[in-house]
Order: sequence, then structure tokens, then C-alpha cells
Amino acid sequence: MTSMERASVTKNKFFLAAVVITILNPIFSGLILGLTMLTEPDLKREGRIVTLFALVWGAIALALLIKFRNLLVL
Repeated sequence: MTSMERASVTKNKFFLAAVVITILNPIFSGLILGLTMLTEPDLKREGRIVTLFALVWGAIALALLIKFRNLLVL
């Protein structure tokens, strides 16, 4: 496989990940992108960072939702 074909395959993976991200809730977008990046040998470090950030941010968002759930009720 040439480098041009490899770049094309990588672009296709990230395109599919972007489509999934636009469909799902933003909380999951970091997890999906992070896990996708973990499959790439050159992006393992960045994938770990994105995944960890998504987990922490998701926990904070859920904690805030639980704390202020009374304000969301009509």
C-alpha cells in the first residue's frame, strides 16, 4: 500500500467518524473520536488525551445536569 492510498484510507476513517459524531450526542463525540484515533499508530497519544478529556467532561456535564435538574422541569 502506497502512502497516498494509506492517506486516503485514514481520511475515510475520519470522515466516517465525523458522520457518527454529527449523529450522536456531543458527549459521545469525544469518545468516538478518541477511540478512532487510538486505532491509528501515529495518533495513540492524542487518542488517549481525547478519550480521557471526553470522560472527564462527560462526568462534569452529568454532575451539573443532576445538580440543576429542577431548573429543567417545566
